Parts: sequence; C-alpha cells; structure tokens
Amino acid sequence: MPKVIVTDMHERLMLHYMLLTRQMTKLSDCLLHIIRLDFRATGEEKKSLFNGYRAYARTELADVICQVKKICEDLGLSYEKVDALEDVRDKEKEEEFLKKYPNEPWI
Repeated sequence: MPKVIVTDMHERLMLHYMLLTRQMTKLSDCLLHIIRLDFRATGEEKKSLFNGYRAYARTELADVICQVKKICEDLGLSYEKVDALEDVRDKEKEEEFLKKYPNEPWI
C-alpha cells in the first residue's frame, strides 16, 4: 500500500486535524459536565462548577480556533474569509433546515 502522508503539508494537515478532533472531544466533555450540573449540584456549588466548566470551555474553544487557523494557513486560505463565510453558511443551513422541517425551531 502506498504511503498517504508523503509531504510536510500532508503531515501538518493531519497533525492539526488530529489536534482539532482532540480539542473537540475535550469540549464535548466540558459541555456534558455543564448539562449534568442540574442533576449533580445546587446553589453555590453549582454556580462555582458552572463558572469553572465555562472557563474550561473557553480554553477548549480557543484551542479549536487555533487549530482551524493552522489548517487554513496550511491550505493557503484566509482565516478571516473563512470566518466571514460562517455567517453565510449558517443562514444557508437555517433555510435548508426550515424547508425540510417547517414546524421545528432553528437553534
């Protein structure tokens, strides 16, 4: 079987993608902890845990954005233009969703 990763760019792309997925997994763990707080804590403990998990989510989101920027750089794409496209894509996804599910709310 021929090698798939043969150039430095291939290696960078795969490394940044793997790091991106790792950060997404950490983010999903963090969000799950936040969701479960209603069943696991009350009062000040809940507030303190929420603030801690929110700060943790912030760092994970920053790490995700960092990897996305690095992938854009490796592909020769402008991160700013990709970021600007996000609003357009979100609106397109909303329109598609509402056509398919007219009685469901878009989140």
